[in-house]
Amino acid sequence: MAVEAVVRRVPRTAIWSDAWWVFPAVPLLAGALAFAWTLHADLQRLYGLTGSAWDLAYDQQVIWNISQGQGFYSSFARANFLGIHFELIFVVLAAVEKIWPSPVVLLIFSSAGLAATAPAAYLFFRAILPAERAETPWLAVGLSTAIPFWAAVQEAARDFFHPENMALAFALLAAWAGIRGHRAAMWCFCVLTLSCKEDQVYTIGVVALLMRVYGAPQVKKQWRFILYMAGGWFLIGTGIVQQHFRNGGYTDFVYYRWLFGLDPTLPLSPLAVLEALFRPEALLVVAGLLAGLCLMPLFARRWLLLAIPPYLANVLSGHPPQNVLRLHYVLLLLFPMIVAGGVGAARFLQTHSLRPAHALAAMLPALIVGFAIGRFPPALGSNSSLYSHPDTVAQLRAATKMIPADAPVDADDGLTVWLANRHTINDFPDRLSDENYVVIDREAYLSGPTSPTTRRRYLEALPSSGRRVLYDDGRFVVWSPIGD
Repeated sequence: MAVEAVVRRVPRTAIWSDAWWVFPAVPLLAGALAFAWTLHADLQRLYGLTGSAWDLAYDQQVIWNISQGQGFYSSFARANFLGIHFELIFVVLAAVEKIWPSPVVLLIFSSAGLAATAPAAYLFFRAILPAERAETPWLAVGLSTAIPFWAAVQEAARDFFHPENMALAFALLAAWAGIRGHRAAMWCFCVLTLSCKEDQVYTIGVVALLMRVYGAPQVKKQWRFILYMAGGWFLIGTGIVQQHFRNGGYTDFVYYRWLFGLDPTLPLSPLAVLEALFRPEALLVVAGLLAGLCLMPLFARRWLLLAIPPYLANVLSGHPPQNVLRLHYVLLLLFPMIVAGGVGAARFLQTHSLRPAHALAAMLPALIVGFAIGRFPPALGSNSSLYSHPDTVAQLRAATKMIPADAPVDADDGLTVWLANRHTINDFPDRLSDENYVVIDREAYLSGPTSPTTRRRYLEALPSSGRRVLYDDGRFVVWSPIGD
């Protein structure tokens, strides 16, 4: 009885004071497992030649061009990439590829960015949850540990590399630094977030609002400057730089023409708008996010409203992967959802108590939903056949070693990423010209904009096109330029 009385008098937080490292160790371990899981699967596709020209080879070529001092040129778009997306983080990646010019670099950064969401979210939750409550570290672990395994994060993982894969962790670290009063770190992480893509100005806008309410005293008074920085980045990056390089060329805003009745393939009507707003696939994604956060955003409904603008920007797009919150497009929605979850959890602890086991169980809904509706192996919705192809990169290199390093190439979709370190590369038969070498895979993986019918028609025309076969090992066929 005397021992029990002593234990009751000791604050519950003191029981774990000598083992403080246990709590962050769990999300760190989850992040390490997620990194290995994601990178292993993506490398299986990369080396099994089931990668994608759009956008893996596309980004690899731009980054390689930067590393060679050739600017942000993209032969896929026949344009300067800065006119399409304002992603200055490519300069950092190009510095790494100056030493190791391989698409593996992109997958490492991508996997690390997604995996880092667990420890970054843990720091954010620890910062925003009430420090005096014994449940805080337990709930922070429960809410953060499963984030890299969310079904939504799996969508980004199976889409190979996009710089937004790193932006979410940067934003969470910016929020943590601001709440804890680390001003220099907060500003650095804000800039890193913005450098990932132009749409991250919205993410930093949410950070600014968060700092207005929850920032440390020395940061709270700077919330307007964070907002001004986001607005200035948008005006300069999108309004000036992109317009200069775009010069009237391609822009993602074309996907919203249907809202103004300018797209004949998508008739505009009130019913069409309602159907877009309440797409079942998109609503399922939102439901999965709420489940992953154990409904905590519902305790902060005003903060949850911040998830509506990115939701609308996605579902009202005429671009099919985007309007159902697939692939990397879902990522913009995650930060405001996690912020709402953190604020909601803080409010929940003001009126409720939790046992440690119940707090840790917060990770279970995310893991269950991730396995049930996720599309990255071994989730039930994954396509395991894409990850089971043998490594044939050495065979491809042997087939293409006679192609000059500076020669333009058209190659099948899954091959392009391994041939992207050159000035001109395209996915066959896109932009096929007389001077291009052509590399064909008899077991080709096709995705994205490649039409199997169009590809077949061009294949049938190759023998009579004036090209000749330079190499044929039964799997890969290399055709010369016309007249060579």
